[in-house]
Amino acid sequence: MGKILNVMVGSTIILLVIILVLILARSALASPYISNFETLDLNNKGPARAATWKRTPTVIVCSDAPLVKSEVKKAVQFWKDLGYHFFRTQYKYDPLNKCNQTDPVGYIVIHLVKQDLKIADDTLAVTHFYVDNDHQEVEWAIIYVKPDIRETVLEHEIGHALGFLHYNQINHLMNQTWAQGGWDTEGLQAARR
Repeated sequence: MGKILNVMVGSTIILLVIILVLILARSALASPYISNFETLDLNNKGPARAATWKRTPTVIVCSDAPLVKSEVKKAVQFWKDLGYHFFRTQYKYDPLNKCNQTDPVGYIVIHLVKQDLKIADDTLAVTHFYVDNDHQEVEWAIIYVKPDIRETVLEHEIGHALGFLHYNQINHLMNQTWAQGGWDTEGLQAARR
């Protein structure tokens, strides 16, 4: 009996070591998303979408965001080319003070990651979005990016702000792991109006 117990303990330790090594060896993560949505249908033909926007959102780049105007313009245009609409994009101009609101309804707000926001060292950005679960509509989104923004990260985060979740297909924009992601847009095209 003691021999079997020793083998089981040894096997468990080996399994835990393997899991720890795999976790530490991961590439940088593109982003987690934080939302309140309750239900989600499974879809194997592209990334799942928690909800859609009822209103046409305005994108605001806050004064603390480490982004140049051309990066923002490129990322927004990427989604426009897929058929999405934005009311306007405001670069470091916030007359309605949406950058200081915790629930900027109708807006996608982009900030530098704040000191009090706890995200893993290997995470490049994080997006928070709020869904009206009764109507399956995104009400607002806040994107937090680190100072060293990488290619595809802002496009990926805007994807979360539009309601898309991770889709772990190699080379897909919504892949959770940045190094395994890319520009594949399968399942991201907007429905025709």
